[in-house]
Amino acid sequence: MLRKIFIVIIIAFGLLEAGHWSMVWAQRHTTKVDWNAQLAKAQTGIEKNPQSAFWHNQAGVAYDALGDFDNAVKELKLAASLDSTNAMHDYALYALYKRKKMAVEERDVLLSALEKDAENPLGHFEFAALLDREGHAADALREYQVAKKLASNVKGHEYVDPRGNAYEIEFVRENVDKCINRILKLQSAKSHGS
Repeated sequence: MLRKIFIVIIIAFGLLEAGHWSMVWAQRHTTKVDWNAQLAKAQTGIEKNPQSAFWHNQAGVAYDALGDFDNAVKELKLAASLDSTNAMHDYALYALYKRKKMAVEERDVLLSALEKDAENPLGHFEFAALLDREGHAADALREYQVAKKLASNVKGHEYVDPRGNAYEIEFVRENVDKCINRILKLQSAKSHGS
């Protein structure tokens, strides 16, 4: 139960400010958090088990919430290296980079997350949005279509990755067609205007 609670915190805090798909998910699971106490708890966990990716992840999340970007990145990168098959660490890093508008880093961690789990509709949706922002319409369209297909294969409102991390996908379901249609209209307008 403790693990699931902190995973919610990662997504809720990490992506809430980004104003994207997780806002809907975070609102369902909002709770007041004492971030100093959470950081102390994570540091105690690290002291007991310095190789625990979980506790380094939690320290990174707490540092982020407390406004310490450098230590947040350091801890989350360490968590990712200690548990290299868990995409959740990459998504936590992605959220930090997205808020700082660090496109190169965003791309790197999203690609890393998708390499670990190519079935995550939210990962594909976020990668599509990144490609869209960069002006790569055809690639963005392809990724939006992948996200739509993957989301349609999920029963219920959460995608659960192979490691047991849950991701709310209603935002993808509600918005992916709008994104696809917008790109198709732009492409059509360009082809008719040429």
